Amino acid sequence: MASNKNSKAVNLAYRELKREVAKLAKDVIRGAEHHKLLASRLAEGAKNVGRTADNIASLNVDAATVAETRELAKTMQGLSQSATGYANRADTASQSAHAAEDEAILSHEGIQQAVDNTPVPMADRTWYTQE
Repeated sequence: MASNKNSKAVNLAYRELKREVAKLAKDVIRGAEHHKLLASRLAEGAKNVGRTADNIASLNVDAATVAETRELAKTMQGLSQSATGYANRADTASQSAHAAEDEAILSHEGIQQAVDNTPVPMADRTWYTQE
């Protein structure tokens, strides 16, 4: 009876690990997608400001205003490039999170199967906890 109880406790811990790692992977992937969207919006905004600079230049608006608008477009383009780089790194992190999820399942599934199939009773789960 104690063996069955301990096996259930180990099984519960394994399911918790799977759930938490899967949740973390999803959160990181969602974050990477959000960063890509923001980078795309920044790039589009930079293009729009650049077009605005061209339009106001054609309307003979003073040179200082045109220059400031073009400078703003350049600054926004730089932000877009930085955001794109950040999004790419977030994408790499999301791939790593997905790989960690796969590894947790691969490595711990075998442990769970061994626990489930062992004829030896498991120790009380508090013995396995680390302080």
